[in-house]
Amino acid sequence: MSAVGTDDLVSFHCSAGAGTGVWKSQEPPVAGQEYEVEIDIDGEVSPRSGGVAGMRLDGTSVVLCGLWQVMEDGATYLQVAGSPVSVEVADGDTTASGEVVEVVADTTAIHLFPSNT
Repeated sequence: MSAVGTDDLVSFHCSAGAGTGVWKSQEPPVAGQEYEVEIDIDGEVSPRSGGVAGMRLDGTSVVLCGLWQVMEDGATYLQVAGSPVSVEVADGDTTASGEVVEVVADTTAIHLFPSNT
């Protein structure tokens, strides 16, 4: 965790890049401490083809790029630097499993669930 802001927004760095999201734990995060987190995108997104694998900030949005995975049960994930990010796609999306795609989400839609607090 690189910085703890207001409204449970935190800035973070990981092997995939940098981002900002909403901390989803009753235990407040500590700046400078390392956490293992599950990242979910709250709300529907529309993936677009291409991009450079990783994660970056773009104003008030987080841009994630990776390998699109559609599971047998219909669940969708974005593999970013080897880690799955759970995403819900907008109605009518036809992105095929195995495509490299880019997803843009508002920082408040990025939810961080720590697993080691």
